[in-house]
Amino acid sequence: QDIPGGEDPRDPAEEGGNGGSHSQREELQADEVLGILKEFLRNFEKLREEGPPREIQEVRDNSKDGEYWESLASIIPQRTLKLWDALGAALLEYHHVLTRRSELFSEAAALQRQNS
Repeated sequence: QDIPGGEDPRDPAEEGGNGGSHSQREELQADEVLGILKEFLRNFEKLREEGPPREIQEVRDNSKDGEYWESLASIIPQRTLKLWDALGAALLEYHHVLTRRSELFSEAAALQRQNS
């Protein structure tokens, strides 16, 4: 765009020569932005009431969601679950053995003190 006088308002080299022209351009741009925002806000309520466009609403097919969640419920094989249960029971038994051993060790220490 040629502006009479040969000055391009977007040219940073010519900004210093006009004094207030830079702030006038900023003010003009701010007014444009405010106008655009006001227009958007006027239409925003209409957009919210209408909801998303129909093509977006109908894109997702949720008919296989049930199958998906059912398959996730059995993602760990039954054999592995049985192994973990057996390991849990064995560790619990081992804990009981160690607890009993600790008690017996305390009793033995007390008897040794009594004997000495």
